[in-house]
Amino acid sequence: MPSVIETGTLLDRARANLARPDTSRSELRDDLAQVVPVVETLMAKVATLTGQLAQAHICPVTKLPTRAAWTVRATEILAAGPAAVLLIDLDGFKPVNDKHGHHVGDAILAAVGARLAEWAAAEGAAAGRLGGDEFVVIVPDSSDLPARVARLHALLTRPVDHQGLRLAVGASIGTARTAAATSTVLGDLLSELMKSADSAMYLVKGRGRRGRRLARLLPLPARRLADVLPFRKAA
Repeated sequence: MPSVIETGTLLDRARANLARPDTSRSELRDDLAQVVPVVETLMAKVATLTGQLAQAHICPVTKLPTRAAWTVRATEILAAGPAAVLLIDLDGFKPVNDKHGHHVGDAILAAVGARLAEWAAAEGAAAGRLGGDEFVVIVPDSSDLPARVARLHALLTRPVDHQGLRLAVGASIGTARTAAATSTVLGDLLSELMKSADSAMYLVKGRGRRGRRLARLLPLPARRLADVLPFRKAA
């Protein structure tokens, strides 16, 4: 394939010949013969890069959007009206992963991803994977949100059957609602909700992240605790 400079030269010459009234057909054919292969190669490269970009936005294990892709959708949902962010951490995932191997851990993550996607589609929500065994959901808010979160919890903690194994993990879910937030700029609002939901999730677990470090850094004012809905049941 010609270099960028050579490609630019080819296109400039073809453009100049097209603009000339006395350009012969043979000259135009020669231009096309050189430009068309270059354009075809460039289009193939664009298609490849587009595919790679799409894959970068989707977690290959869970088939859920990555954080960057989820953030775009979350901002749209926030702009549409009251919403809630759910932070989900799987309980007991590491022991299962360590005991049975990463392929079994991936099977659990894939099942969780499919269940999250199923629930999100029914709720008009958007789910994503943050990394490890942490997931995030944004969902339009409603008065029955606690019941909806309970249904999600029941769905996520159903056992996973994989290669003769019946695997079960728990799930801690921390919830933060826009009604309790103070930010008005969408980007700041999403960040605030993520932090509040993260704190709520670790309150559900009965500790702060890294030995209550996060709980000290991000205390929730008493007036907002009623609007943060932690939910957990035993695995």
